[in-house]
Amino acid sequence: MRKLSLLVLSVIMAVSANAQVCQGYADVKDLKDIKTHRKFGAEFDLYLQNAWGVGLMVRKELNPYLDWNIIGASFMSGWGRDETPDRVGRVNARLMGLRAHANVWKNLGVYAEATPGYTYRYSSKNVTNHYYGDGLYYSGNLDSKAHYFGLDCGAGILLGKHLGLGYNFSFFVNKNGNSHIHWGRVSIIF
Repeated sequence: MRKLSLLVLSVIMAVSANAQVCQGYADVKDLKDIKTHRKFGAEFDLYLQNAWGVGLMVRKELNPYLDWNIIGASFMSGWGRDETPDRVGRVNARLMGLRAHANVWKNLGVYAEATPGYTYRYSSKNVTNHYYGDGLYYSGNLDSKAHYFGLDCGAGILLGKHLGLGYNFSFFVNKNGNSHIHWGRVSIIF
């Protein structure tokens, strides 16, 4: 039932996003002009908390207020001496999300987004009691690996066209339960 509900919700979101495609292009006279008016863009992210991460997202503009997060990837690791990327981390792949944004005042704007996907978490036996910020401690006794459904939700402010400061909530679910991590995020948009 949950899978069916998620599928129905995804279809409703896709139809709603498609209905907004022509919104905001009132000055454009021809449908061909609308297609050339839309553009692809990308974003490089730096995630910070008691760990660190980097990411890249490719998106396409649907209208002046809504973007489609087509595909993204990120990697997150820790700050500690034992928490090097070869010993502990999360690899995230994200697909088919939406990002809404609006200008508030001059070059200051706001955004909110949600992008689902897949997460792979690993921790090697060389790590001693690593706390990754998601409520789980990874002991140094054994190799730990897990696969998750992942969902990134974020909100923040846009400082001009090329810089964003925000908050990112990463939620993970697998058959053993769920967990989450809160991140600060600095984005360079191009």
